Order: sequence, then C-alpha cells, then structure tokens
Amino acid sequence: MTGSAYKKIAYALLLGAAATAALAEVPPPEAATLFAPGSISGPGNDWTPTFTPDGKTLYFTRSGPTWGFILESHAAGAGWSTPTIAPFSGDYPDSSATLAPDGSYIVFESKRPATPALAAELKAKHQGLTVSAIWKSTRTASGWSAPERLPDTVNITPHIWKPTVAADGTVYFISKGDAEKNFHLYRSRYRDGKYAQAEPLPFSDGKTLDVDPAVSADGSYLVFSSIGRGPRQDDHEHLYIVFAKGAGWGPVIPLCYPGDDKGSYTFDDDAVVGPDQTTLYFATDRALPVPLPHSRAEAEQAVRDMDGWNNGNANVWSLSLKPWLEAAKAGAPMPACTA
Repeated sequence: MTGSAYKKIAYALLLGAAATAALAEVPPPEAATLFAPGSISGPGNDWTPTFTPDGKTLYFTRSGPTWGFILESHAAGAGWSTPTIAPFSGDYPDSSATLAPDGSYIVFESKRPATPALAAELKAKHQGLTVSAIWKSTRTASGWSAPERLPDTVNITPHIWKPTVAADGTVYFISKGDAEKNFHLYRSRYRDGKYAQAEPLPFSDGKTLDVDPAVSADGSYLVFSSIGRGPRQDDHEHLYIVFAKGAGWGPVIPLCYPGDDKGSYTFDDDAVVGPDQTTLYFATDRALPVPLPHSRAEAEQAVRDMDGWNNGNANVWSLSLKPWLEAAKAGAPMPACTA
C-alpha cells in the first residue's frame, strides 16, 4: 500500500472519529414543559409570548372563541404578575406580537382599520375590519408609540398573520391570497430604512399548510408549523426547523421530541424564540389526562385543574432547541423521529 493510500485511510478514520465525537456531544431532545401555569397559561387561549431582552417582561396573546388582545406581564419573584392589556392593544383584535431582539419595537397582527378616519368611524359603530395586517409600535422614553401599519410591501394581501422579526429588521410572516388554499411563509427584507417587497420562502410553496414562523435574532434558523410534512402524516400542526445556508436554506427538519407522538393534541404552533436564542415558546392544546377520582377531594382537585389551564384550550409550552442547534453546529445528524 502506498503512502498516499495510508494517508487517505487515516484521514477517513479521523473524520469518522470526529463525527462520532460530534454525535456524542449532541444532547437528546427533552420533553416540552408547560410555561407559567396560572398566570400566563390559564383557562383561556394563551399563546405567542415574546420577551424583553432581559427576560423580565413579556407580551402574549389571550383570546376567546373569536378574538383577543395582547397582554403584558412582569417577572415577580418566582412567577409572573397578573397580566394587563398592553398599552398598544385593546382597541381592536390584536395578536401574535414579537419584540425586536433589542426590545426597541414590537410587531403584531391586528384587524384595526388602516387610517385614523376609518378607525373613528368604525369605533363609533363598534365595528372592525376583517382585513388582517402587521402593525408596529416603538418603545419611547414615555412608553409605547401609537401603532403604525407596515407598508404594502409587507402587507401584500388582506390575510397577513404571525409576524416575527430578526435583528436586522427583516420581518417574516404568513399570507395567502383569496384564491389560495394554504397559508405559506414570506419574508420582507429591511434595508436602508425600508421594507423590500415581500418574497415567498422557497421551501414553502403552498402545497402544505405552513404557518407561524419564529426567526432567530441572527436569522440563522427559522421555526414554523406545518401540516402534512415529515414523519407525522396526520392533520395536526407540528413544529419544523430550517437553517439558513449561504444565500438560501437547508432542508426542512421536523422537531420531534418526547411526547410529540402521543396524539393528545391537534396543534403545536404560534412559536417565538426566547431571549437566550435556544428556547422555543409555542402554543399547544395538549392536556394532561384527568384520572377517575377515588375521593371527593380528588374530584374537587380535578375541577380546579379543569378551571385552570388543563381544559384543552391553547397554552404556552417551552422546548429546548439545543439538540438541533448543536447538531447543526457540529455537522452531526439531526435527532431522529420515532415515527
């Protein structure tokens, strides 16, 4: 055997050892956990929590059967303060807020009228619009500015939902035209103080229902929900992650985790990336089974649980993204799905 052949074998063995070491360093996915039961996750539908950079204030959506508002809560001891309606919300149905990574502004979906004149007319009649668009409020020395509608380069149809924003100002969202069956994902780049014309993301072509993007601060990865992709061939919304690759994107990867395959829920969606950039907060309607009580005390506890978060409505859960982020960084295989 020649020296060159020995070198090739040694190099291959070295690569194999490096890949094995990288795989050993990637932690396995952990189960998702309920976030702040009783204060943030309660009996209503609670979703899309977005945090200030210090993690001490959050904004989230609380809704009933048809619409909701954006609420504000502050860290208080080991828990969170009683939520109140955010200063920029409450006049019209609002939802799905996401703070800029530096906390300087917040974007959200709203059905509020596009102009002050139309707002005054409809408010006097207690009416709203069916048009859904992305609005923005800026943090000032005295609080929050009056919301402003993003330009038509972003609000490209009357059906715009779930914005998320990267540190460079690029905004991601979902939209569909009147003739389209499914929502899919769009991006409007922010350059020189302007939002460019929104463009569809290449891996979201409308063939599957793709919703609720959540982008990392640096734009290196995007999480979203979809029906009909990957190993979960059912009618439930599941979470997926896709990594930026050069000027494009890598493959769409399912976020399979313990408990994801139990079929006890219909959606994992409305995700937001936490300030640490490794924790995902999302909404799900999963609930814990209520066992048959063996005493009146157990029955009373079951009623209290059902009056709280454990009633099948949407609640906020969290999931560590470290297994997928570290696998991507190490060039190791992504965590496998069990089904």
